[in-house]
Amino acid sequence: MSLKLFNQREFIVFTTYEYSVAIGVSLSAASKSLGRMSNKQEITKLVRGVWANTAHPYFSAFACVPYLLANERGYISFLTNLHRVGILSQIPKSIQVATTGHSRVTETAAGRFEFFKLSPKLFSEGIDWSNAKLPYQIATPEKALLDTLYIATRKSKRFGSLPELDLSQKFFSRRKFKKLFKNYNTTSRIKAAMKTKAEKYGALT
Repeated sequence: MSLKLFNQREFIVFTTYEYSVAIGVSLSAASKSLGRMSNKQEITKLVRGVWANTAHPYFSAFACVPYLLANERGYISFLTNLHRVGILSQIPKSIQVATTGHSRVTETAAGRFEFFKLSPKLFSEGIDWSNAKLPYQIATPEKALLDTLYIATRKSKRFGSLPELDLSQKFFSRRKFKKLFKNYNTTSRIKAAMKTKAEKYGALT
């Protein structure tokens, strides 16, 4: 029964709790059962309490993001999305996610995930649902660039230079970028620093 269950869309990425409810056992029993299957490599443990059938054709590392966020709000953004649509040729070493939770790095069997904390005020525009079989939220290219410029103003100096950025791609709209920039809800000091960087890359021309 269990192996058939993992071919269902709802159990390609799932929690211990969801599995326990589906088969009608306690959390403890479900955890032991999943652990045994993981040891046999029938399923993959991502993090504590989250599992995946990584061999399923619908599985993708992006589909893990909603489960890694748990109760936080979040979406895929930054260099991950800029590379995904061809605006940035540089390949990020991790899947980068905006979150209302704390900043952190999470290593899993499906990949490395890097979470950047953003204010909930920055979650109002420029975020779409993917059309993947296992949907997740993802920034538009314009929003991804704005989020990247925002983090670039932080003390950590992450994303301070983007030499491979190519805004001539058809996936990027300067009109949409300007509208999102105007509504980006942050301090005037940070916004001025973001504007300087945006002008450097030709995003506001």
